[in-house]
Amino acid sequence: MSMLARFPVRRLCVAGTRRRWFTASAEGLEDALERQELAKRAHKDIQIARRRRREADDEMVLCQSAAAAGFIEAEGKDPERRRRAIDQFYSERAETVMASIAAGRMREVVPFSLEVAPSEDLPQPIAGDGVFVKDAEGGEIPAGTLLAFYPGSVYLPHEVRWLGGDGPMLERAGQHTSSHVIGRVGGILIDGLWSGIQVPASEFDLDEEALSAVVAKRIEMENVTSDSVKNAVRADVEAYCAGLRNRRRTRPKLDVPDHCGQPEKLRAQNPLAVGEMINHPPEGRPANVMGWPMDLDIFGKGYEHLAPNTYALRPEGMPGPGAPCPHTVIMVAAHTLRPGDELYLDYGCELLELEDIPVWFAPAALRGDAVEKDPAKNPAIAVRDELHAWRQQFEARHGRKPTRHDLASDKVAAALFESFQKYRKLGDL
Repeated sequence: MSMLARFPVRRLCVAGTRRRWFTASAEGLEDALERQELAKRAHKDIQIARRRRREADDEMVLCQSAAAAGFIEAEGKDPERRRRAIDQFYSERAETVMASIAAGRMREVVPFSLEVAPSEDLPQPIAGDGVFVKDAEGGEIPAGTLLAFYPGSVYLPHEVRWLGGDGPMLERAGQHTSSHVIGRVGGILIDGLWSGIQVPASEFDLDEEALSAVVAKRIEMENVTSDSVKNAVRADVEAYCAGLRNRRRTRPKLDVPDHCGQPEKLRAQNPLAVGEMINHPPEGRPANVMGWPMDLDIFGKGYEHLAPNTYALRPEGMPGPGAPCPHTVIMVAAHTLRPGDELYLDYGCELLELEDIPVWFAPAALRGDAVEKDPAKNPAIAVRDELHAWRQQFEARHGRKPTRHDLASDKVAAALFESFQKYRKLGDL
């Protein structure tokens, strides 16, 4: 959703009719490259529009569930009021679920069970395990049902910024992949692989003089001149130090989770802490679950040790995986699910830069009418048609099919083919 991103509009410019390419002139090449760039930009616009459509569909499911539970505000037209109602409904639901898990009576509140098993419809060994509906009372799970939590270590926005961004931060944590990192709007990151950083006291237990010196050094290093940015830098380091000095993270009165970041141990304690195992859907299939950011009220409830998340940063000497953290993401059924169904979450990688998109990724289909075959609405189809037109013209002129050498020798065709390959990687062809 707009609230999430798993690493969450220019005018469309697509040829409405086929243009025949006769020569590979410099003018033709320049035109082809320009059209290629426009097509790429148009593709991004289409992906953004599709994502907004999916987000609207998801919010409608959440809104209907909240309204059905008596949260009348969810039926209003004000988006902010609807989202507040959604938050209130799912917060209450999450608290009820967590309390039932702590009391050992989860089945009384959660009339289904999930299991982690090898994915069946995704290519192996790339996909690995996924999450399946094992059983459900009445044979189905209704849309809008809270299904799972996304467990992992939580990096707060000011921590990410102060540590140089997500890349340097994860590197310091010894985490060499971001495959299980999910982001919330506002900058919170959750690593489902439970990376963490032990921070020495010399880095956060600073008096005013030392803190000012640290801020001055960072400002000089990054050549900051703006007063607003200087103030933001100081605010980040102050929050960084204050957080690590907070008693909930230094000498917590609550129980530090004893699962040590080991998924099997955590799932034995909290069976719904499986969100990090949910796969992206196979090509041509829509997601059947959605994520929604949630801050749990875990303190003073007696089940802090069952919290699905912990703070990633902890003072040196504190036991891992760290103090319980309220920030999480819940997974909600996007439509009716039945036993045997594998859960799928849209990772949203189509909005990344092309070189950052994983080779296995294809955009999730939209629920409902997911067919997008109109060249006037899909630049990928237009590029493919241009390439077909060039091939037909070549065959008409030379009386044979073009070879790869012919394709590579024609600069226009080569540019079109490059676009074609990139769109195939995006899953649009």
